[in-house]
Amino acid sequence: MNLAKVTTVLLAIIVIILLGVIIKIGQVILVPLLVAVLLSFILSPAISFLEKLHVPRILSIVIAALLILAFFYLISLFLYTSVNSFINQYPKYQARFEEHLQDFAKDIYLKLHLSENFFADIDWGSILRTSFLSITGNFVSILKDLGITIIFLVFLLLEKTFFKKKLNIAFDEKTSEKLSNVVLHINAQIGRYIAVKVFVSLLTGILVWISLLLIGMDFAIIWGVLAVLLNFIPSIGSFFLVIITILMGFIQFYPSWGRIVVVIIAMNAVQMVVGNFLDPKLSGEHLNLSPFIILVSLVFWGWLWGIIGLFLAVPLTVIIKIICENIPYLKPVSIFMESGRKYK
Repeated sequence: MNLAKVTTVLLAIIVIILLGVIIKIGQVILVPLLVAVLLSFILSPAISFLEKLHVPRILSIVIAALLILAFFYLISLFLYTSVNSFINQYPKYQARFEEHLQDFAKDIYLKLHLSENFFADIDWGSILRTSFLSITGNFVSILKDLGITIIFLVFLLLEKTFFKKKLNIAFDEKTSEKLSNVVLHINAQIGRYIAVKVFVSLLTGILVWISLLLIGMDFAIIWGVLAVLLNFIPSIGSFFLVIITILMGFIQFYPSWGRIVVVIIAMNAVQMVVGNFLDPKLSGEHLNLSPFIILVSLVFWGWLWGIIGLFLAVPLTVIIKIICENIPYLKPVSIFMESGRKYK
């Protein structure tokens, strides 16, 4: 009996490792497919609404696909022009950053017993350039996969009308009904999560844009759009946004500490109100996910698929949790994935 249990555990470990390898190798196909599945959850209500208005389903799907293409085209156009304008101004910011850093560092050389060339020996320009190009490169790679994502999306939406009939034919009535409920539950949860996330992200972006614009910070609209995108990555995204905007505020306004302090206060205030209160209030109550599980999923999917993995981490975790809820043997797993609020 013990030998059988050990064998089962070892087989499970081997299966998990092989599954991880397959997911890593199949990233080129799996990422567009998963994005298409998530988009199908978002667009299904809109397509159903158009069908109620007697618009043919195929035409509704074409309209939805064209809207997605138009949206991503505008995003890519904005990123392209923003990156170009930032690159044109980059030498000025790099020189200013290195000059400010040297002035700021002089005060701490004696206290920390550092060489006066300690900071000068670090190629800050190369570090900043590499980080910036890495981020923009990840967004460009996402946009490059848009074509195959749209193809997957169109066929998924076309197949969706036959899904219920296929379930009824393939399984008995009880199993069919159960599987249908799982899919509906996933659809509702993911749709609700994305709706809340879009609202909160847009609100964050608008507040960041207006705040930095009033302060007089350069590229305020870019930081606003970046706030919208990064807000889809829980915790990590908002932390990165605060750090980079404060750094840019330091580069632009130093030695005027007044404006730098205002940037710090404004960015932290936005994250405090929206990120630490409104977002958890709306998302947490609907998802009922443990913050620790969210963090683990971000680390895992980020390590596996890079920045796109960070964006997909929470939706994928929600899907896994809902599937576990509806399989008796995996029910304990879904319980451990919960936030635990309802057990207080």
